[in-house]
Amino acid sequence: MYFGPGIDSETKSEHWHGTLWGESPLFGDDQIKILEVIYKSGEFIYYHYNNERQLGRLRAILKNANNEYRLRIQEVVSYDNLPEIFKGKVRQERSIAVYQHQYVPETALRITEIIYRYQSRWHIRDVIFSYQHPSDYITLRLPPSSLPVYKLFIDLYYDDFGTYRNVYHSLGGIYLQFGNMPSHERKLLKNYFVLGFVLFSGNFNEFIQPFISEMKEFEQEKLMKVNGQDAWVIADLGVVIADLPQGNDMAGVLRHNIMKGCRTCSVSYNSLTDFNQDLQKILRYHHVTDNQFKEILRENGTSAKKHLGSQYGLRPQPSILDNLKRDRHLQTPQDVYHATAGKIRRLLKLTCELFSREGEDDFIEVWKEFEKPKKWSRLPNPRV
Repeated sequence: MYFGPGIDSETKSEHWHGTLWGESPLFGDDQIKILEVIYKSGEFIYYHYNNERQLGRLRAILKNANNEYRLRIQEVVSYDNLPEIFKGKVRQERSIAVYQHQYVPETALRITEIIYRYQSRWHIRDVIFSYQHPSDYITLRLPPSSLPVYKLFIDLYYDDFGTYRNVYHSLGGIYLQFGNMPSHERKLLKNYFVLGFVLFSGNFNEFIQPFISEMKEFEQEKLMKVNGQDAWVIADLGVVIADLPQGNDMAGVLRHNIMKGCRTCSVSYNSLTDFNQDLQKILRYHHVTDNQFKEILRENGTSAKKHLGSQYGLRPQPSILDNLKRDRHLQTPQDVYHATAGKIRRLLKLTCELFSREGEDDFIEVWKEFEKPKKWSRLPNPRV
């Protein structure tokens, strides 16, 4: 199992190659000492680039394949370097002060806008339309210097499936993995750990509550025995993998067949095929969704809560998983297979309906000749 900083790799095959591991203090390194000065992930710092002194925010402390440290820094653009169309008196008055040392005081700087390119043009958006850095909502105690530190990345899987062949009774299976394992080990059946089953008409929240309670303890760090020695152990939810409906439930978003049923963005159902949308402004952001949930909960009456929730595409209550330190939208990614398989099945069905009876029979004969995995006894019937 891997315990260490995020790895800067062009090929993203492991969890520690990702942004979440690199930025979150729960999983990767959150500070580094350079010339006797400690820099923490999430802080604003001065750095040198192309022989120029620039200001930026330290986003992640990584290592490369040669075990050399790499710092990922987000540039802070000064007023003088803005495109001319964005310059004005108000922005100039908000421009930053210059400090003579490398470290910028935590309360001295506040980012209010983000400049970005969209459709080959520069745009500015409010900083509220950006993902928070994990250091904005996660703080950890310093571990004892003499103890090894183990940070566990938990993958939680949830899926409903039919128990019987001809009668559908939904049974929810919940199991987990340790994201610290390399991908080839995570594929092994022995490394899937069954948490339990949510029985017919059971309540997911009631079932998962003990797991949430234990995770909250590990978020606060625990002193444990590992291989007979004292160790500092931190564990938290890394990602949640689920089908489209269950994934929306655990992100606090309404099901996918309503007007705003995407757990990643707030695009309306009628605009799903519009490719000219400014994605940065319609993405769902955890802190924005928090405020929307507060608005919903302030409404009087169930019908008023549901009405406002439908406008935002949110459920009346946030997910129980939000009791943990996580970003509900980033850490509940879309399941690619389930997002596309249904559409492919529908396309195949519509294609078969276009055929005449003879054409459909010919298509089925060709279909039977398709190469299939050796373990499959047959290909599924495209008519079904």
